[in-house]
Amino acid sequence: MASRKEQKDAARQARLAQERARTESKRRERRLRMLGGVVIGAVAVVVVAIAVSSGGGGGGAVVKPDSPAAKQAVATVQTLLTGIPQDGNRLGSPAAKVTVTEFGDLECPICKDFALGAENQLISNDVRSGKVQLIYRSLPTATANGPDPSVFPTQQAAALAAGEQQRGWNYIELFYHEQGSEDTSYVTTDYLGGLAKQVPGLNYSKWSSDRTSSTLTGQVTTDEQAATAAGYDSTPTLVVKGPKSQAQPIVGDTTYGALQSAIKSVS
Repeated sequence: MASRKEQKDAARQARLAQERARTESKRRERRLRMLGGVVIGAVAVVVVAIAVSSGGGGGGAVVKPDSPAAKQAVATVQTLLTGIPQDGNRLGSPAAKVTVTEFGDLECPICKDFALGAENQLISNDVRSGKVQLIYRSLPTATANGPDPSVFPTQQAAALAAGEQQRGWNYIELFYHEQGSEDTSYVTTDYLGGLAKQVPGLNYSKWSSDRTSSTLTGQVTTDEQAATAAGYDSTPTLVVKGPKSQAQPIVGDTTYGALQSAIKSVS
C-alpha cells in the first residue's frame, strides 16, 4: 500500500496534469473559434530575471528576503503596482466597468505562471488605465495536496492582512515571485513574515495582528465555499464580468490575448 506521502504526491501530479490538460483544451477551443480571421496576439513578457524565478514552483530553494533576487522582486513589483489604487483584495479603480475575479492558491505553480505572465500584462495595461479591476479570492488546490494543507487559511489570510493596508497585491505578487516548491513545507511563519517585511510601507506589527483575525480567515473560507458552489476546482479560475454579461470562466495559465477577448465580449 502506498504511503500517505506517496498518495499526496500522486494526487498532486494528477491535479497538475489535469489542470494543464484543461488549459490546453481551452486554448485549442479558442483557436478553433477564432480561425475566421481573428488573430490573437500572444505576447510573452519577461517580468523578472531568471535569478528571481529560481524561487518558483518548478523547484529550488525559497528566495531569501535579503538576497539580491528578493530585492529585484521587490523592485519589479513596485514598478508594476505603484500608482494603482488598492483596497483589500481589490486592485484597480472601483469604478472600472469590467471586473476580473481570480480564484487562486498562493502555492500553486500554475497560478504563479499566470501571475507573472498574462496577469502582469493585464495589470500594466488594463488595470492601470482604469478599464479593469482585479479581485483576488482563495481556492485551495496545490496547498490541499501539499505536505501541510492546514496552512492554506493562514497563508491566504496573510495576503488579506496586507490588503488591510492597501498592499494586498504587493504581498500576492511577492509570494508568487518567491514561491517555493509545492512538495515542501516552506510556508512557515518566518516565510510569511519575511514577505511582509519586504512590502514597502507595510506596518509589520499591524499586519502580524491582522493576519490571525477570524474575519480574514473567515473570508478565505467564504471564498472556498463560493468557488465550490460555482463548480470551480482548479486554479487559477478567472471570472470576467462587465456591463453586458459574464464570460465563460477561464481556467489555467491563459494568454493576455484570451483575457482581452473575454473583456471585449462583456464590455
